[in-house]
Amino acid sequence: MEDLPANAPLWLQIRRTFSFALPIVVARSAILVMFTVDTMMTGWSGARELAYLGLGMAPQLTLMLVAIGLLTSTVVLTSQAFGAREYERCGEIWRAGLAHGLLLGAGIFALSFLAEPFFLLTGQDPGIAAGAARVTQVFAISVPGMLLYVTTNLFLEATGRQRVGMTVMLVANLLNIPLNGLFALGWGGFTEPLGAVGAMGTSAALRWLAFLAVLGYALRAARRDDRFAVLVPLAVWWRALVALGGPIGKAMRRLGLPIGLAQGVESAAFATVVLLAGHLGEKALAAHQLTMLLVTLVFMNAIGMSGATSIRVGRAVGRGDAHAVRVAGWIGIGLGAAIALPFAAIYIALPRELAGLFVRDEAVLGLAEGTVRVAGFILVFDAMMAVAMGALRGTGDVWVPLGLQAGAFWIAMLPAAYGFAMVLGYGPVGLIAGILVGILASLSLLLPRFSRVSARPPRRLRH
Repeated sequence: MEDLPANAPLWLQIRRTFSFALPIVVARSAILVMFTVDTMMTGWSGARELAYLGLGMAPQLTLMLVAIGLLTSTVVLTSQAFGAREYERCGEIWRAGLAHGLLLGAGIFALSFLAEPFFLLTGQDPGIAAGAARVTQVFAISVPGMLLYVTTNLFLEATGRQRVGMTVMLVANLLNIPLNGLFALGWGGFTEPLGAVGAMGTSAALRWLAFLAVLGYALRAARRDDRFAVLVPLAVWWRALVALGGPIGKAMRRLGLPIGLAQGVESAAFATVVLLAGHLGEKALAAHQLTMLLVTLVFMNAIGMSGATSIRVGRAVGRGDAHAVRVAGWIGIGLGAAIALPFAAIYIALPRELAGLFVRDEAVLGLAEGTVRVAGFILVFDAMMAVAMGALRGTGDVWVPLGLQAGAFWIAMLPAAYGFAMVLGYGPVGLIAGILVGILASLSLLLPRFSRVSARPPRRLRH
């Protein structure tokens, strides 16, 4: 799908952004829906199983998001090459991305065996630490498959095939519900209810199947039209793996490292808030987990809009069209806010009803009523922040946003969360209020940054 010229009417620009964004939004949301179903059905197993899930996934999600951030360079480099009509280079970038995804996935899997000592070191209850560590290790089995899926899907999205990942993840979600029922809750008596471990095990298998599905599509599509040089000899694939993509891999790491670190410092800050929630008790940890899941459900819409904006901005950079860079970026940021607004109203108006979808424990519901309501005030600003980051990535501006994110979340958010929750005694509601402070700080820094960067002549990344 070719992009529009910058002088196209505003309504057409909005429609084109939506046409890019909608399948990406659905695909990203479907990834989170899988986590949502895991969380919901684990919550039906009890608050303790939900606490295992929330704590067990925190460090793995941080590491996985760092890795995904590095692999996000795949979509930036591919979209710029596509905009410049360098189609064979797109395939080279994909092979380099797969090599990095495999290596990163193996490393994260190895680190999962240090989970229980890490939880104990941070002062968690030994019983919760042991249960959470089992969740961490089972989740880690899926990480290599997930990273390979993400890399392949980013390549497909950047080359105009956004609907593939959407379809694959929708099918995976349809399968996840009955499989969770069988293994997490013990439906039908085929197995004992395995709770959080069962939920993680079924979704791990589905993530590997998702990768095989998108890989199969890419190979089959190449038989009809191999302008991206996918059907090259196996020796070419092997050299890309051994050399980590060669010069393209080097460019990928140079671009992807700050993107990964930016996601890492943000995710690590949020994981630290999870650890603070653990010190408030099992009920508070469960309430915090379901609240952040609800926030992330809406955030996935923003991630989809961020991905679409990054692709449109990257293609404009590839064409050398400065005005198109600005148009694509600001339209994406505005649409991100507009999509989040109705969800914000619902979260503020119906917090207890939303929390009740995930847990039946009255003590947890009482805490979650307050945390979900405060979380409603986060959603619009969170969406704008995510799309602004995507717009900056499309231009290749990554190091300065890394510093801005680190300051917003580690200098502003964490002290605010600790102060509200622990010092002033607002508990889990204080943690969410601290997160709001961090997001506002981030947004106030990123918007002026995009305004300055988009005013310059576009410079394509070289590799």
